[in-house]
Amino acid sequence: MAAVPLSGLARRSAPRRLTLATATTAVAAHFAALVVYAAVYRQLPFTGLAPTLSSFAFLVGLLALAMLWLTGEGALVLMAAPLVVCPLAIGLLAGFGAPPSAGAPQGGWFLLHVVASLVGIAFLGVAFVAAALYLAQHRELKVRRFGVIFQFVPPLEQLDRLNHLALLAGFPSLTLGIALALAFGAVAGGAPAASAAHLVWGFLAWAVLAAIAAARMLGWLRGRKAALASVGGFAAVSVAFLVLQAVTASGARFL
Repeated sequence: MAAVPLSGLARRSAPRRLTLATATTAVAAHFAALVVYAAVYRQLPFTGLAPTLSSFAFLVGLLALAMLWLTGEGALVLMAAPLVVCPLAIGLLAGFGAPPSAGAPQGGWFLLHVVASLVGIAFLGVAFVAAALYLAQHRELKVRRFGVIFQFVPPLEQLDRLNHLALLAGFPSLTLGIALALAFGAVAGGAPAASAAHLVWGFLAWAVLAAIAAARMLGWLRGRKAALASVGGFAAVSVAFLVLQAVTASGARFL
């Protein structure tokens, strides 16, 4: 629905309502699926690779839906869609129907840790979406091509501001998630190797997010440079996560 204006077959305002309705239905269905999972396994979908990826995809979809409600820009949903579909596809391939592993961590600290961490990474994904659209729009302006894509993608200023706000919102959330992981690790007296490896990945994601957010706050990164940094940072975090999963072959915990 969001891509319909790119075809030039419909007015931009016509599919926007359909995009909003479809996105709202999809996010609601995703949430219902997570609730069913929690009811069946009597465990929140935060333990294991597939449930965690599904929860991450839900948060990205929820943030994309919020952006659609606030801005009315279907391009943001179109770019966010792969960040929802790809984690779900990986989760399905990993065996979504497998029951959670025994002895999975529980408790308020764990719930807050995972939610804070996932929200932080989801905001990094939103910053990536805004940055990718910024680069696409910047290219259209550079080559003086004012076609359908130029009209479909939001203005550069709006995308740059969205990137900035997403980075600033994601940093404190991911910082809280990392701090809770460290605190519990100290209380528990250490962590298994797989959990330690995930914690290392968490530090990498936090360092990338902190560096880009700080550079933006200090005015060192603006416009195209900030967009390139956001795209590169998100790509590095994603590749590191996939490599980690391949090496450890364990999804017992997030971070």
